[in-house]
Amino acid sequence: MKALTRRGLTPRMHGVVDYAACAAMLVLPGRLGLSPTARLASQAFAVSYLGVAALTDYPYSLKRALPFPWHGRLELMTVPVLALTPTLLSLGERRDQRYFQGLTLMVLGAYLATDWRADPNT
Repeated sequence: MKALTRRGLTPRMHGVVDYAACAAMLVLPGRLGLSPTARLASQAFAVSYLGVAALTDYPYSLKRALPFPWHGRLELMTVPVLALTPTLLSLGERRDQRYFQGLTLMVLGAYLATDWRADPNT
């Protein structure tokens, strides 16, 4: 199995990244000592990302209903939401703000690294 195509992450590898990110969004806020509001926001993002991942047309999904390129569009649309979360939720603690900055960069990086035109079975 080749993890990278000439254009980036394959759908299979993107799926692995998605599920790992969901797990991180559920576990890391508690380990990092984030505020209860930041923890709840992270959990909400994790559940929403998990729902999209479970329904995306790529390996490891539960039901291949959402076309892979649409998954990418949804993912890209969450980037500004993640970036604005500290402001929208009035998260004043620096640790909370940095967490969401990192999360924003991680999601944007995964989006930019992925070949959204690849065969969803790869």
